[in-house]
Amino acid sequence: MSTGPHPTAAAPPTPKDALGCVSGKLRKDIELDIGDIRFYRKCMDEAHLDRVAMPASDRGFLVGISLNSGHRRNIFNGGRTIAKRFESDSIYIRDFSEDYCADLYGNFDFVLVELSQAFIARLGDEHGGPGVDGLTCALEQKDPVLGHLARAMDGNLAHYGELGSLFAEQMGVIMGTHLAQRYGNLRERGPRAKGALSHAHEARAKELLIERSRQGASIAEVASECNLSRGYFIRAFSRTTGQTPHQWLLEQRITEARQLIEATDLTLTEIASFCGFADQSHLNRVFLKSVGTSPGAWRRAAGLPAFAI
Repeated sequence: MSTGPHPTAAAPPTPKDALGCVSGKLRKDIELDIGDIRFYRKCMDEAHLDRVAMPASDRGFLVGISLNSGHRRNIFNGGRTIAKRFESDSIYIRDFSEDYCADLYGNFDFVLVELSQAFIARLGDEHGGPGVDGLTCALEQKDPVLGHLARAMDGNLAHYGELGSLFAEQMGVIMGTHLAQRYGNLRERGPRAKGALSHAHEARAKELLIERSRQGASIAEVASECNLSRGYFIRAFSRTTGQTPHQWLLEQRITEARQLIEATDLTLTEIASFCGFADQSHLNRVFLKSVGTSPGAWRRAAGLPAFAI
C-alpha cells in the first residue's frame, strides 16, 4: 500500500465562450442569436494576456468592430506571426473555416457580428448574382460605417427584450450587406435594387408589420409574404416611407399609445403591454424620445385622473 503523497488533481479547464475567450474576465459579455446572424458585445478593461485557439468549423465568418484604441494581438498563421493593433473603428474578419490561434492583450471593446453560411448564401440569392465566395480585409482596416452601425447596436444590445427582433434583424442585414459588398464579391443587381415598394406591397407590408409584430414575426417572414427578398424589402420600405420597418412600427405603437392615454383609463403598464412595448419603462423611454414628454405628463395634460397613471 502506497504511503506517498497523492498526485494533485488537475485544475478544471477555464470556461470559455463561443469565440474562445475566457468570459469570466469580461466587463461586458452579451450574446444575441437571431437565427442566421449572431451579435456579441465583448469588453475587457484590463491588459490580460489570453490565448485563443479554435479549430476550423462551418460557422461562417466573424467580424469584429473595435470601439476603442489600445488593443493588440498576435495572430499565428502557420509559421508566421502577424501583429495587429486596433484603433477606434478598426475591424478584423475571421473565417471560421480556418484554424484560429492568437494571443490577445486585453483592453478591448468590441461589437462582433457572426454571419452564418446560410446568411452568406442568402445574400447572393437576394442580389441575383454569384454567391459570396469569402470576406477579407486589410490588416490595418478601418471602417467608420461599421463603427457607426456597431455603436447603434451597442446602445440596444443590453435591452434586446425591448428592442425586439425587427431592429436586430435590420441591423444584421445592413451590416452583412455592407461587408459582402466591400470585403466580398457581392454587387448590386441593377435598377430594381433602387426601387420602392408598389402601393399594394406597401399596404400589405404595413398590415403585416402591425398584425405579426406581437407574434414575434421576422422581417424575412414579412418580406416573403410580399414575394420580396429580405434585403430588398428593407431598402424599398425605407425608400417608400422614409423610415426603416422598425422605425415605422415604433411610430405606430406610439400613436396608438397616445390615443389610449387620451381616451381611456387604462394604466400605463396596461397600455405598454397592449401596444407591444416590453414594459412601462420601455414605453416611457420611446414615448419621451418621440413626443418630447413622458406618458404620465401627456396624460396629466389630457386631464385624466392620477390613478390611471
